[in-house]
Amino acid sequence: MHRVGGKGNTTSLNSVEDLLLELKQLQSKGDSIYQKGIFPSQRHHPFLPYKREDDNLFFTASVVHILQGVNIHFSEVEKSLVDEMIADAKTCYRLFKNKDGLDTYNFWQTKPSRHFPNGKFMHRFKHFQIPDDVDDTALVFLTENVPKERVAQLRERLKKHANLAYKRAFNPLKEYRNLKCYSTFFGEKMYIEFDLCVLSNLMRVVLPYFKDELNEYDRNTLAFITDSIMNDEHNSLPFYSAPNYPTTELILYHVSRLIPLLPLEYKTKIESKIKADIQLQLKNALGMNKVMLENAALKLNLEIESNAATSAEALNDKSFFFFHAGMITAFENGVAQKMANSPIFHLRYTSKALNRALLIENIILKRSLISPPL
Repeated sequence: MHRVGGKGNTTSLNSVEDLLLELKQLQSKGDSIYQKGIFPSQRHHPFLPYKREDDNLFFTASVVHILQGVNIHFSEVEKSLVDEMIADAKTCYRLFKNKDGLDTYNFWQTKPSRHFPNGKFMHRFKHFQIPDDVDDTALVFLTENVPKERVAQLRERLKKHANLAYKRAFNPLKEYRNLKCYSTFFGEKMYIEFDLCVLSNLMRVVLPYFKDELNEYDRNTLAFITDSIMNDEHNSLPFYSAPNYPTTELILYHVSRLIPLLPLEYKTKIESKIKADIQLQLKNALGMNKVMLENAALKLNLEIESNAATSAEALNDKSFFFFHAGMITAFENGVAQKMANSPIFHLRYTSKALNRALLIENIILKRSLISPPL
């Protein structure tokens, strides 16, 4: 049973249309930086005076995915706005598809490569190109509701890039180095990386079709997810549990979306802990982190005391980021790995559009509790 309300509830349940109109305004109409349909984002260094517009697939597909997740609760007017934005966004997916036509996707445009767009140095060198990745591929698959055949083909491709397929993960958490776990990246020249959030997104693609046909790689991946949670590493070592989403709040949000799909043998291990951790984190959460944790709680049918910040306060949260890139995580030596979690070696990615999508999700989830689908 949900509870939404309580003292201090200042979040309006009637501002979805306004937020959608803001989101539509943010979506690119087509210019020299962003293709029509892209939701803009920026990469910045937490300390240095470095900030660049970043033309990537990740934030556009993430916004689409969040909006699709609450689609049945939009009013007709709201749904019309959402459908138009999603249609425009999906026309951009092709720009990020594998350069050789494979059914995988890249963070940045591929033909030609637009790695580190709008920068002054790294975009000039092929060395800094990154291969296609599991996270962006999973988001595209989730938003396109792809058929079982495409997921089966992806699953076979993933095996070729999993841990132990051609090399072993150089992971600071030694207990996972022998798992045949799926890795973040396609491409044999890349290091092996385990990321709780990336793998949660991936398994939400796999489980609807293969929940009763798990292979060794699926099981090892689910073992990594559940063991990391059971060992409390999402709290004690969030960077090493999710190098691309290195906060406890981000991990809880992503895993909360996976919980309903998990086979019972895995679900029973972590569901109660995830719920308890969300409730604990909510006690002190502020701004966008509070919005995101409330969304996680509502997805798991938890009661919440809705004392969230107003829309303006949440959207003005300057400290929130939804994704980050570690600049030395690829170096496979102990010294680099120990230093890799320092913000000095990080680039953070933010998006006004993504923040608005999370707030829309929050308001719609609350509205769905007090009224039937519109």
